[in-house]
Amino acid sequence: MSYQALARKYRPQSFHDIVGQETTVRTLQNSIEQHRIHHAYLFSGVRGVGKTTVARILAKALNCVKGPAAEPCNECSVCREITEGIDLDVREIDAATYTGVDNVRELRDVTQFQPARDRYRIFIIDEAHMLSAASWNALLKLIEEPPPHVVFMFATTEMQKVPATILSRVQKNLLRKITLDELMERVRKIAQSEGVEIDRGAVEIVARRGEGSVRDALSLLDQVIAFSGHAITAADVATVLGLSDTNFFARLADLIAEGDHGGILEALQEAAESGRDFKMLFRDLLGFVRSLLLVAGGAPESMLAASPEDLATVRAAAGKFSYSELLRVANLLLRDDETVNKAEHQRLAVEIALLKAATFPRLREVEAVLSGGGVAELRSSAVAKSPTPKPRNPATSQPAIATFIDRVTKARPLIGGYLAGAKSHHRDGDRIVFTFDDRFSADSVSEAKGGLEQIAAEVFGAPVTIEVGTSEEAPRGEAKQSPLRDDPILQAFKKHLGGEIVEPRRSK
Repeated sequence: MSYQALARKYRPQSFHDIVGQETTVRTLQNSIEQHRIHHAYLFSGVRGVGKTTVARILAKALNCVKGPAAEPCNECSVCREITEGIDLDVREIDAATYTGVDNVRELRDVTQFQPARDRYRIFIIDEAHMLSAASWNALLKLIEEPPPHVVFMFATTEMQKVPATILSRVQKNLLRKITLDELMERVRKIAQSEGVEIDRGAVEIVARRGEGSVRDALSLLDQVIAFSGHAITAADVATVLGLSDTNFFARLADLIAEGDHGGILEALQEAAESGRDFKMLFRDLLGFVRSLLLVAGGAPESMLAASPEDLATVRAAAGKFSYSELLRVANLLLRDDETVNKAEHQRLAVEIALLKAATFPRLREVEAVLSGGGVAELRSSAVAKSPTPKPRNPATSQPAIATFIDRVTKARPLIGGYLAGAKSHHRDGDRIVFTFDDRFSADSVSEAKGGLEQIAAEVFGAPVTIEVGTSEEAPRGEAKQSPLRDDPILQAFKKHLGGEIVEPRRSK
Protein backbone atom coordinates (compact mmCIF):
# COMPACT_ATOMS: atom_id res chain seq x y z
CA MET A 1 0.00 0.00 0.00
CA SER A 2 1.33 3.46 -0.91
CA TYR A 3 2.34 5.87 1.82
CA GLN A 4 -0.39 8.16 3.11
CA ALA A 5 0.39 11.58 4.57
CA LEU A 6 -0.30 11.91 8.29
CA ALA A 7 -2.89 14.65 7.72
CA ARG A 8 -4.89 12.21 5.56
CA LYS A 9 -4.17 9.06 7.55
CA TYR A 10 -5.38 10.57 10.82
CA ARG A 11 -8.23 12.64 9.43
CA PRO A 12 -11.18 12.34 11.87
CA GLN A 13 -13.91 9.95 10.71
CA SER A 14 -16.36 10.52 13.57
CA PHE A 15 -17.50 13.52 15.58
CA HIS A 16 -15.71 12.27 18.71
CA ASP A 17 -12.38 12.32 16.81
CA ILE A 18 -12.60 16.05 16.07
CA VAL A 19 -10.23 18.22 18.11
CA GLY A 20 -11.19 21.56 19.60
CA GLN A 21 -14.64 22.07 18.03
CA GLU A 22 -16.89 20.98 20.85
CA THR A 23 -19.51 23.70 20.28
CA THR A 24 -19.98 22.90 16.60
CA VAL A 25 -20.01 19.14 17.20
CA ARG A 26 -22.59 19.41 19.98
CA THR A 27 -24.80 21.66 17.85
CA LEU A 28 -24.77 19.25 14.92
CA GLN A 29 -25.33 16.14 17.04
CA ASN A 30 -28.23 17.73 18.90
CA SER A 31 -29.86 18.83 15.65
CA ILE A 32 -29.70 15.25 14.36
CA GLU A 33 -31.09 13.73 17.57
CA GLN A 34 -33.89 16.31 17.66
CA HIS A 35 -34.65 15.85 13.93
CA ARG A 36 -33.93 19.54 13.29
CA ILE A 37 -31.79 19.00 10.20
CA HIS A 38 -31.12 22.25 8.33
CA HIS A 39 -31.15 22.39 4.54
CA ALA A 40 -27.92 24.45 4.31
CA TYR A 41 -24.85 24.70 6.55
CA LEU A 42 -21.88 27.06 6.38
CA PHE A 43 -18.62 26.07 8.07
CA SER A 44 -16.07 28.88 8.39
CA GLY A 45 -12.64 29.18 9.98
CA VAL A 46 -8.93 29.36 9.20
CA ARG A 47 -7.23 26.68 7.14
CA GLY A 48 -6.76 23.24 8.60
CA VAL A 49 -9.25 23.41 11.50
CA GLY A 50 -11.62 20.79 10.07
CA LYS A 51 -14.30 22.55 7.99
CA THR A 52 -14.49 20.00 5.17
CA THR A 53 -13.89 17.14 7.61
CA VAL A 54 -16.90 18.18 9.72
CA ALA A 55 -19.01 18.43 6.55
CA ARG A 56 -18.04 14.88 5.49
CA ILE A 57 -18.76 13.44 8.92
CA LEU A 58 -22.13 15.22 8.97
CA ALA A 59 -22.89 13.77 5.52
CA LYS A 60 -22.11 10.27 6.84
CA ALA A 61 -24.21 10.83 9.97
CA LEU A 62 -27.21 11.91 7.85
CA ASN A 63 -26.93 9.12 5.28
CA CYS A 64 -25.65 6.26 7.46
CA VAL A 65 -27.71 3.08 7.13
CA LYS A 66 -28.16 3.16 10.92
CA GLY A 67 -28.99 6.87 10.93
CA PRO A 68 -29.58 9.69 10.87
CA ALA A 69 -27.33 9.19 13.90
CA ALA A 70 -25.27 11.37 16.22
CA GLU A 71 -22.24 9.30 15.14
CA PRO A 72 -21.78 7.51 11.79
CA CYS A 73 -21.06 3.80 12.07
CA ASN A 74 -18.20 3.96 9.52
CA GLU A 75 -18.94 0.32 8.70
CA CYS A 76 -21.85 0.39 6.26
CA SER A 77 -21.33 0.80 2.51
CA VAL A 78 -22.64 4.38 2.63
CA CYS A 79 -20.13 5.51 5.29
CA ARG A 80 -17.25 3.75 3.56
CA GLU A 81 -18.06 5.25 0.16
CA ILE A 82 -18.39 8.77 1.57
CA THR A 83 -15.02 8.31 3.29
CA GLU A 84 -13.47 7.23 0.00
CA GLY A 85 -15.21 10.03 -1.91
CA ILE A 86 -17.08 7.74 -4.32
CA ASP A 87 -20.65 8.05 -3.05
CA LEU A 88 -22.91 9.12 -5.94
CA ASP A 89 -25.25 11.06 -3.70
CA VAL A 90 -22.57 13.03 -1.81
CA ARG A 91 -20.79 15.35 -4.19
CA GLU A 92 -17.78 17.48 -3.23
CA ILE A 93 -17.24 20.59 -5.33
CA ASP A 94 -14.21 22.88 -5.43
CA ALA A 95 -15.68 26.35 -5.88
CA ALA A 96 -12.37 27.67 -7.21
CA THR A 97 -12.92 25.68 -10.42
CA TYR A 98 -16.70 25.73 -10.36
CA THR A 99 -17.50 29.41 -10.65
CA GLY A 100 -19.49 29.57 -13.88
CA VAL A 101 -23.23 30.15 -13.95
CA ASP A 102 -23.61 27.16 -16.28
CA ASN A 103 -22.03 24.94 -13.61
CA VAL A 104 -24.52 26.16 -11.03
CA ARG A 105 -27.43 25.62 -13.43
CA GLU A 106 -26.25 22.05 -13.96
CA LEU A 107 -26.13 21.62 -10.20
CA ARG A 108 -29.64 23.02 -9.91
CA ASP A 109 -30.90 20.49 -12.46
CA VAL A 110 -29.31 17.59 -10.55
CA THR A 111 -31.07 18.55 -7.32
CA GLN A 112 -34.46 17.84 -8.88
CA PHE A 113 -33.74 14.10 -8.93
CA GLN A 114 -34.18 11.83 -5.95
CA PRO A 115 -30.98 10.33 -4.43
CA ALA A 116 -29.78 7.20 -6.21
CA ARG A 117 -29.52 5.30 -2.92
CA ASP A 118 -28.90 7.49 0.11
CA ARG A 119 -31.32 9.34 2.35
CA TYR A 120 -30.13 12.79 1.22
CA ARG A 121 -28.44 14.20 -1.84
CA ILE A 122 -25.65 16.28 -0.29
CA PHE A 123 -23.46 18.92 -1.93
CA ILE A 124 -20.25 19.92 -0.11
CA ILE A 125 -18.91 23.13 -1.67
CA ASP A 126 -15.34 23.88 -0.56
CA GLU A 127 -13.77 27.37 -0.75
CA ALA A 128 -17.28 28.74 -1.21
CA HIS A 129 -16.08 32.36 -1.17
CA MET A 130 -14.57 31.74 -4.62
CA LEU A 131 -18.01 31.54 -6.23
CA SER A 132 -18.82 34.53 -8.41
CA ALA A 133 -21.70 36.89 -7.66
CA ALA A 134 -23.60 35.49 -10.63
CA SER A 135 -23.14 31.94 -9.29
CA TRP A 136 -24.44 32.94 -5.87
CA ASN A 137 -27.46 34.58 -7.47
CA ALA A 138 -28.15 31.40 -9.42
CA LEU A 139 -27.95 29.39 -6.18
CA LEU A 140 -30.00 31.79 -4.09
CA LYS A 141 -33.46 30.45 -4.82
CA LEU A 142 -32.28 26.87 -4.53
CA ILE A 143 -30.69 27.47 -1.12
CA GLU A 144 -33.79 29.30 0.07
CA GLU A 145 -36.26 26.58 -0.97
CA PRO A 146 -34.39 23.36 -1.75
CA PRO A 147 -36.13 20.04 -2.37
CA PRO A 148 -36.59 18.10 0.93
CA HIS A 149 -33.98 15.51 -0.07
CA VAL A 150 -31.17 18.07 -0.66
CA VAL A 151 -28.66 19.42 1.88
CA PHE A 152 -25.99 22.02 1.06
CA MET A 153 -22.76 22.34 3.05
CA PHE A 154 -20.43 25.26 2.38
CA ALA A 155 -16.86 25.55 3.69
CA THR A 156 -14.91 28.80 3.56
CA THR A 157 -11.94 30.57 5.10
CA GLU A 158 -13.40 33.99 4.25
CA MET A 159 -16.99 34.20 5.43
CA GLN A 160 -17.01 37.98 4.87
CA LYS A 161 -16.92 37.33 1.11
CA VAL A 162 -20.11 35.28 1.19
CA PRO A 163 -23.13 37.47 0.23
CA ALA A 164 -25.39 38.53 3.09
CA THR A 165 -28.39 37.10 1.22
CA ILE A 166 -26.75 33.66 1.49
CA LEU A 167 -25.63 34.04 5.09
CA SER A 168 -29.20 34.75 6.17
CA ARG A 169 -30.36 31.43 4.66
CA VAL A 170 -27.78 29.03 6.11
CA GLN A 171 -26.88 27.72 9.55
CA LYS A 172 -23.49 29.27 10.33
CA ASN A 173 -20.87 27.31 12.28
CA LEU A 174 -17.59 29.06 13.13
CA LEU A 175 -14.73 26.64 13.73
CA ARG A 176 -12.12 28.18 16.01
CA LYS A 177 -8.35 27.84 15.93
CA ILE A 178 -7.06 24.85 17.84
CA THR A 179 -5.35 25.85 21.10
CA LEU A 180 -1.67 25.14 21.62
CA ASP A 181 -2.33 22.52 24.30
CA GLU A 182 -4.88 20.70 22.13
CA LEU A 183 -2.54 20.76 19.16
CA MET A 184 0.40 19.51 21.22
CA GLU A 185 -1.67 16.61 22.53
CA ARG A 186 -2.76 15.70 18.99
CA VAL A 187 0.81 15.79 17.67
CA ARG A 188 2.06 13.72 20.61
CA LYS A 189 -0.60 11.03 20.16
CA ILE A 190 -0.02 10.72 16.42
CA ALA A 191 3.75 10.51 16.90
CA GLN A 192 3.16 7.76 19.46
CA SER A 193 0.87 5.91 17.05
CA GLU A 194 3.61 6.10 14.41
CA GLY A 195 6.18 4.69 16.83
CA VAL A 196 8.12 7.96 16.92
CA GLU A 197 9.89 9.20 20.05
CA ILE A 198 9.58 12.97 20.20
CA ASP A 199 10.60 15.23 23.09
CA ARG A 200 8.32 17.90 24.53
CA GLY A 201 10.30 20.77 23.02
CA ALA A 202 9.92 19.33 19.54
CA VAL A 203 6.19 18.78 20.05
CA GLU A 204 5.76 22.37 21.17
CA ILE A 205 7.68 23.82 18.22
CA VAL A 206 5.65 21.78 15.72
CA ALA A 207 2.39 22.78 17.42
CA ARG A 208 3.33 26.46 17.55
CA ARG A 209 4.34 26.45 13.90
CA GLY A 210 0.97 24.89 13.06
CA GLU A 211 -0.63 28.18 14.23
CA GLY A 212 -3.93 26.60 15.23
CA SER A 213 -4.17 24.30 12.20
CA VAL A 214 -4.08 20.53 12.76
CA ARG A 215 -3.35 19.89 9.09
CA ASP A 216 -0.40 22.29 9.03
CA ALA A 217 1.03 20.80 12.23
CA LEU A 218 0.78 17.25 10.89
CA SER A 219 2.35 18.25 7.58
CA LEU A 220 5.30 19.68 9.53
CA LEU A 221 5.50 16.52 11.64
CA ASP A 222 5.63 14.48 8.44
CA GLN A 223 8.55 16.58 7.23
CA VAL A 224 10.45 16.26 10.50
CA ILE A 225 9.95 12.47 10.66
CA ALA A 226 11.35 12.18 7.14
CA PHE A 227 14.49 14.00 8.35
CA SER A 228 14.97 12.52 11.82
CA GLY A 229 13.47 9.07 11.61
CA HIS A 230 11.93 7.65 14.78
CA ALA A 231 13.67 9.87 17.32
CA ILE A 232 12.99 13.62 17.14
CA THR A 233 14.51 16.40 19.21
CA ALA A 234 13.82 20.13 19.32
CA ALA A 235 17.15 20.71 17.54
CA ASP A 236 16.00 18.48 14.67
CA VAL A 237 12.80 20.48 14.29
CA ALA A 238 14.70 23.77 14.35
CA THR A 239 17.07 22.49 11.66
CA VAL A 240 14.32 21.23 9.35
CA LEU A 241 12.03 24.22 9.72
CA GLY A 242 14.82 26.81 9.69
CA LEU A 243 13.93 28.23 13.09
CA SER A 244 15.88 30.60 15.28
CA ASP A 245 16.08 29.79 18.98
CA THR A 246 15.23 32.00 21.92
CA ASN A 247 18.89 32.83 22.57
CA PHE A 248 19.19 34.25 19.07
CA PHE A 249 16.18 36.52 19.57
CA ALA A 250 17.48 37.57 22.98
CA ARG A 251 20.74 38.51 21.29
CA LEU A 252 18.87 40.59 18.72
CA ALA A 253 16.92 42.30 21.51
CA ASP A 254 20.19 43.16 23.29
CA LEU A 255 21.61 44.62 20.08
CA ILE A 256 18.48 46.71 19.55
CA ALA A 257 18.65 47.97 23.13
CA GLU A 258 22.28 48.96 22.63
CA GLY A 259 21.64 50.53 19.23
CA ASP A 260 24.36 48.28 17.76
CA HIS A 261 23.61 48.43 14.04
CA GLY A 262 26.76 46.52 13.08
CA GLY A 263 25.95 43.74 15.52
CA ILE A 264 22.41 43.42 14.12
CA LEU A 265 23.71 43.08 10.55
CA GLU A 266 26.26 40.51 11.70
CA ALA A 267 23.57 38.44 13.47
CA LEU A 268 21.34 38.51 10.39
CA GLN A 269 24.30 37.45 8.24
CA GLU A 270 24.73 34.41 10.48
CA ALA A 271 21.01 33.68 10.08
CA ALA A 272 21.36 33.87 6.30
CA GLU A 273 24.39 31.57 6.30
CA SER A 274 22.45 28.98 8.30
CA GLY A 275 19.63 29.05 5.77
CA ARG A 276 17.01 30.84 7.87
CA ASP A 277 13.78 31.93 6.22
CA PHE A 278 13.69 35.68 6.91
CA LYS A 279 9.91 35.93 6.70
CA MET A 280 9.50 33.28 9.39
CA LEU A 281 12.41 34.74 11.38
CA PHE A 282 10.67 38.10 11.54
CA ARG A 283 7.37 36.50 12.53
CA ASP A 284 9.08 34.59 15.34
CA LEU A 285 10.83 37.78 16.44
CA LEU A 286 7.44 39.48 16.78
CA GLY A 287 6.33 36.61 18.98
CA PHE A 288 9.45 37.03 21.11
CA VAL A 289 8.83 40.78 21.47
CA ARG A 290 5.27 40.00 22.54
CA SER A 291 6.72 37.76 25.27
CA LEU A 292 8.92 40.66 26.39
CA LEU A 293 5.86 42.92 26.60
CA LEU A 294 3.97 40.35 28.64
CA VAL A 295 6.87 39.98 31.05
CA ALA A 296 7.24 43.75 31.39
CA GLY A 297 3.50 44.11 31.89
CA GLY A 298 3.37 41.48 34.65
CA ALA A 299 1.28 38.95 32.71
CA PRO A 300 1.01 35.36 34.03
CA GLU A 301 3.52 32.87 32.65
CA SER A 302 0.75 30.88 30.96
CA MET A 303 0.31 33.72 28.45
CA LEU A 304 3.95 33.72 27.36
CA ALA A 305 4.87 32.28 23.98
CA ALA A 306 7.95 30.67 25.55
CA SER A 307 8.77 27.30 27.04
CA PRO A 308 9.60 27.09 30.76
CA GLU A 309 13.25 26.52 29.83
CA ASP A 310 13.36 29.85 27.97
CA LEU A 311 11.63 31.99 30.58
CA ALA A 312 14.87 33.08 32.24
CA THR A 313 16.24 34.23 28.88
CA VAL A 314 13.05 36.13 28.09
CA ARG A 315 13.03 37.85 31.48
CA ALA A 316 16.68 38.87 31.11
CA ALA A 317 16.01 40.33 27.65
CA ALA A 318 12.95 42.22 28.92
CA GLY A 319 15.07 43.78 31.65
CA LYS A 320 17.10 45.66 29.02
CA PHE A 321 14.10 47.87 28.20
CA SER A 322 11.60 50.03 30.02
CA TYR A 323 7.93 49.32 29.33
CA SER A 324 7.54 52.40 27.13
CA GLU A 325 10.67 51.45 25.17
CA LEU A 326 9.29 47.98 24.51
CA LEU A 327 6.08 49.54 23.23
CA ARG A 328 8.09 51.71 20.86
CA VAL A 329 10.12 48.79 19.55
CA ALA A 330 7.04 46.55 19.17
CA ASN A 331 5.17 49.31 17.36
CA LEU A 332 8.06 49.92 14.95
CA LEU A 333 8.46 46.22 14.16
CA LEU A 334 4.73 45.63 13.76
CA ARG A 335 4.50 48.44 11.21
CA ASP A 336 7.02 46.60 9.03
CA ASP A 337 5.36 43.18 9.28
CA GLU A 338 3.32 43.57 6.10
CA THR A 339 6.31 45.05 4.27
CA VAL A 340 8.45 42.02 5.16
CA ASN A 341 5.71 39.60 4.11
CA LYS A 342 5.30 41.21 0.68
CA ALA A 343 8.90 42.20 0.02
CA GLU A 344 10.73 40.57 -2.86
CA HIS A 345 14.01 41.04 -0.95
CA GLN A 346 12.93 39.86 2.48
CA ARG A 347 16.37 39.93 4.04
CA LEU A 348 16.76 43.61 3.19
CA ALA A 349 13.28 44.35 4.54
CA VAL A 350 14.14 42.63 7.85
CA GLU A 351 17.47 44.46 8.08
CA ILE A 352 15.77 47.82 7.59
CA ALA A 353 13.07 47.00 10.15
CA LEU A 354 15.58 46.05 12.85
CA LEU A 355 17.89 48.98 12.13
CA LYS A 356 14.94 51.35 12.48
CA ALA A 357 14.03 49.76 15.80
CA ALA A 358 17.63 50.17 16.96
CA THR A 359 17.54 53.96 16.50
CA PHE A 360 15.59 54.56 19.70
CA PRO A 361 18.67 54.36 22.00
CA ARG A 362 19.95 57.54 20.27
CA LEU A 363 16.70 59.23 21.16
CA ARG A 364 16.91 57.90 24.72
CA GLU A 365 20.38 59.45 25.03
CA VAL A 366 19.17 62.79 23.71
CA GLU A 367 16.12 62.82 25.98
CA ALA A 368 18.28 62.03 29.00
CA VAL A 369 20.59 64.95 28.24
CA LEU A 370 17.87 67.43 27.41
CA SER A 371 15.58 66.51 30.31
CA GLY A 372 18.47 67.33 32.65
CA GLY A 373 18.78 70.79 31.18
CA GLY A 374 22.40 70.12 30.14
CA VAL A 375 24.12 70.65 26.82
CA ALA A 376 25.81 67.78 25.03
CA GLU A 377 27.46 67.29 21.73
CA LEU A 378 25.24 64.68 20.06
CA ARG A 379 26.54 62.14 17.64
CA SER A 380 24.36 63.02 14.70
CA SER A 381 24.77 64.44 11.25
CA ALA A 382 21.28 65.87 11.39
CA VAL A 383 21.07 69.66 11.74
CA ALA A 384 18.12 71.44 13.33
CA LYS A 385 17.62 75.16 13.61
CA SER A 386 16.03 76.05 16.92
CA PRO A 387 15.69 79.34 18.80
CA THR A 388 18.08 79.91 21.69
CA PRO A 389 16.27 78.84 24.84
CA LYS A 390 15.54 81.66 27.24
CA PRO A 391 17.02 81.47 30.75
CA ARG A 392 14.59 79.80 33.06
CA ASN A 393 13.31 81.67 36.07
CA PRO A 394 12.88 79.17 38.89
CA ALA A 395 9.98 81.20 40.22
CA THR A 396 8.04 81.10 37.00
CA SER A 397 9.33 77.99 35.21
CA GLN A 398 6.83 75.30 34.31
CA PRO A 399 7.39 71.53 34.33
CA ALA A 400 8.26 70.03 30.93
CA ILE A 401 5.86 67.78 29.05
CA ALA A 402 8.35 64.96 29.66
CA THR A 403 7.55 65.25 33.36
CA PHE A 404 3.86 64.87 32.58
CA ILE A 405 4.55 61.77 30.43
CA ASP A 406 6.64 60.25 33.24
CA ARG A 407 3.79 60.75 35.71
CA VAL A 408 1.32 59.15 33.28
CA THR A 409 3.68 56.20 32.69
CA LYS A 410 3.88 55.51 36.43
CA ALA A 411 0.10 55.66 36.83
CA ARG A 412 -0.91 54.04 33.52
CA PRO A 413 2.05 52.31 31.79
CA LEU A 414 0.22 51.46 28.57
CA ILE A 415 -1.10 55.00 27.97
CA GLY A 416 2.28 56.42 29.00
CA GLY A 417 3.89 54.24 26.36
CA TYR A 418 1.55 55.63 23.71
CA LEU A 419 2.35 59.21 24.76
CA ALA A 420 6.09 58.51 24.73
CA GLY A 421 5.75 57.10 21.23
CA ALA A 422 3.80 60.08 19.88
CA LYS A 423 5.10 61.51 16.64
CA SER A 424 5.09 65.01 18.13
CA HIS A 425 3.66 67.02 20.99
CA HIS A 426 3.63 70.63 22.10
CA ARG A 427 2.05 72.85 24.70
CA ASP A 428 0.01 75.85 23.63
CA GLY A 429 -1.19 77.80 26.65
CA ASP A 430 -3.64 75.58 28.49
CA ARG A 431 -3.56 72.91 25.76
CA ILE A 432 -1.23 69.99 25.16
CA VAL A 433 -1.49 68.56 21.65
CA PHE A 434 -0.27 65.03 20.84
CA THR A 435 0.05 63.82 17.24
CA PHE A 436 0.31 60.11 16.40
CA ASP A 437 1.16 58.20 13.25
CA ASP A 438 -1.65 55.68 13.72
CA ARG A 439 -5.32 55.97 14.58
CA PHE A 440 -5.21 53.16 17.18
CA SER A 441 -2.78 55.02 19.45
CA ALA A 442 -4.72 58.26 19.01
CA ASP A 443 -8.02 56.61 19.91
CA SER A 444 -6.51 54.87 22.94
CA VAL A 445 -5.20 58.17 24.31
CA SER A 446 -8.49 59.93 23.51
CA GLU A 447 -10.41 57.41 25.60
CA ALA A 448 -8.15 58.21 28.56
CA LYS A 449 -8.40 62.01 28.24
CA GLY A 450 -10.29 62.50 31.52
CA GLY A 451 -7.60 60.85 33.61
CA LEU A 452 -4.80 62.50 31.61
CA GLU A 453 -6.23 65.99 32.13
CA GLN A 454 -6.45 65.33 35.87
CA ILE A 455 -2.76 64.31 35.99
CA ALA A 456 -1.83 67.30 33.83
CA ALA A 457 -3.61 69.66 36.23
CA GLU A 458 -1.59 68.19 39.10
CA VAL A 459 1.69 68.50 37.20
CA PHE A 460 1.21 72.01 35.79
CA GLY A 461 -0.82 73.45 38.65
CA ALA A 462 -3.66 74.61 36.39
CA PRO A 463 -6.43 73.07 34.23
CA VAL A 464 -5.02 71.64 31.00
CA THR A 465 -6.89 70.30 27.95
CA ILE A 466 -5.43 67.27 26.13
CA GLU A 467 -5.95 67.26 22.35
CA VAL A 468 -5.17 64.25 20.16
CA GLY A 469 -4.78 63.89 16.41
CA THR A 470 -3.04 61.84 13.74
CA SER A 471 -0.45 62.89 11.21
CA GLU A 472 -2.85 62.05 8.38
CA GLU A 473 -5.20 64.80 9.53
CA ALA A 474 -2.74 67.51 8.36
CA PRO A 475 -2.68 70.10 11.19
CA ARG A 476 -3.96 73.53 10.28
CA GLY A 477 -1.53 75.89 8.64
CA GLU A 478 1.27 73.30 8.41
CA ALA A 479 2.91 72.75 5.08
CA LYS A 480 3.85 69.36 3.71
CA GLN A 481 6.44 67.92 6.07
CA SER A 482 10.01 67.20 5.18
CA PRO A 483 11.38 63.69 5.83
CA LEU A 484 13.77 65.32 8.31
CA ARG A 485 10.83 65.94 10.61
CA ASP A 486 10.72 62.23 11.43
CA ASP A 487 14.35 62.12 12.57
CA PRO A 488 14.35 61.18 16.29
CA ILE A 489 17.14 63.62 17.17
CA LEU A 490 15.26 66.55 15.66
CA GLN A 491 12.07 65.43 17.33
CA ALA A 492 13.85 65.41 20.70
CA PHE A 493 15.10 68.97 20.19
CA LYS A 494 11.64 70.12 19.19
CA LYS A 495 10.04 68.33 22.13
CA HIS A 496 12.33 69.63 24.86
CA LEU A 497 13.60 72.97 23.57
CA GLY A 498 10.50 74.17 21.76
CA GLY A 499 12.40 74.58 18.47
CA GLU A 500 10.87 74.49 15.02
CA ILE A 501 12.28 72.80 11.92
CA VAL A 502 12.70 75.53 9.31
CA GLU A 503 12.13 74.71 5.66
CA PRO A 504 14.39 76.61 3.20
CA ARG A 505 12.56 79.28 1.26
CA ARG A 506 12.61 79.06 -2.48
CA SER A 507 13.92 82.14 -4.26
CA LYS A 508 11.39 83.85 -6.48
